[in-house]
Amino acid sequence: MLVLAVVISFLLVATNTGGDRRETETEKAHRISGSSTASIINSELPKNLCDLKFSYGKRKSFRGSAADRTVLISQQAVYRIVGELQKQFALPFEIEVVFKDCGGPDSYYDEGSHEIVVCYELIDVYSELFSRSFRGRTAGDEATKGAIVSLFLHEVAHALIDRWHLSITGREEDAADQFSTLMLINGLPAGEEMALHSARSFKLLAVLEKGLERDYSDSHSLDEQRFYNTICLIYGHRPERYEYLIRNGSLPTERAVQCVQDYERLNRSWQTLLAPYLVRLNRSSHKL
Repeated sequence: MLVLAVVISFLLVATNTGGDRRETETEKAHRISGSSTASIINSELPKNLCDLKFSYGKRKSFRGSAADRTVLISQQAVYRIVGELQKQFALPFEIEVVFKDCGGPDSYYDEGSHEIVVCYELIDVYSELFSRSFRGRTAGDEATKGAIVSLFLHEVAHALIDRWHLSITGREEDAADQFSTLMLINGLPAGEEMALHSARSFKLLAVLEKGLERDYSDSHSLDEQRFYNTICLIYGHRPERYEYLIRNGSLPTERAVQCVQDYERLNRSWQTLLAPYLVRLNRSSHKL
């Protein structure tokens, strides 16, 4: 994964993905006035959900109501996604989800403490990144939410691989990306749109990487590769719906011909890995 601390210094680069969006009624519902944001953050964020515990550290520096709103929207989205996950999986262990200041933009799973950490600075980075790609704060908040939920699911994959000792082949970081994308596009609420926002984030970061020395020793694939891998799975899941990705040049034809098979193979593999842990009522009909 790109070292985001380096990317921050390049966030003033103008990057446009043609993302004009009309506000929907759902998006309007996310608006929170600056005067009430702090009280909402303190009163409306839940502390636990069955086997997952949530904690929220106080921000060390004042960012203003707009930044607090974006953080809140992302936190609420993560909590809702956790609720959806627990309809599918029976976790025999506890995991704590921690939002906090980290001194830099990051998200990670800590094998020692069994914590999934999402840093406030990471949310800030994605908010700034998307603010230059979408018109309107609401559209940028929606994109940030999607990217953060996708990264959260990436860390969930690391947690499941660790705690359930799941057997994978290839790089764990690639496997975690696959899990995240498959979970989103296979029925989670607004999941396909979140997966698309995740793909857009990789593309935008790849643009910012141009001219920088790439670290080929990193355990993560390059951001541009993660973009193509993500949209390949999205297209492979529903090629008739996402054929426009080929028409607009986002997905090369030579890669697209493999995507349906890639989706089916990877989805089947993850279904096999997770089958012992599915909630019993869903086992007969569950699709990852």
